[in-house]
Amino acid sequence: MKSTLALTILAVLSGAAVAQQAPQPYTPPPPASSQTPSPGASNPQAPTQTQAQTSDLEAIFDKLNTSHSGKMTKAEAQAHPTVAANFDAADANHDGLITKEEFLAAFRAPQ
Repeated sequence: MKSTLALTILAVLSGAAVAQQAPQPYTPPPPASSQTPSPGASNPQAPTQTQAQTSDLEAIFDKLNTSHSGKMTKAEAQAHPTVAANFDAADANHDGLITKEEFLAAFRAPQ
């Protein structure tokens, strides 16, 4: 009987000692949008900023190139003030037309 009483007291005291330990505060994980991938890790399905920018620029070129010739004329460029103002600088070979490649090279943000 004494051993049972001793074990019960010991168990209660042990439980009290454990209960007195400070609980660890919960720190939620950061949202997925703020996590940066480790170098070398990539998601082949997710477009990079450069790919997204290139797609946006291609869409702008296609919209402005109303003749659908693949070469934008100075008249077509007039529909967009920035393109019109920078047409001559974008025309790398100075043939009076801007190809999609010239357009992308001229208007893509520096890396």
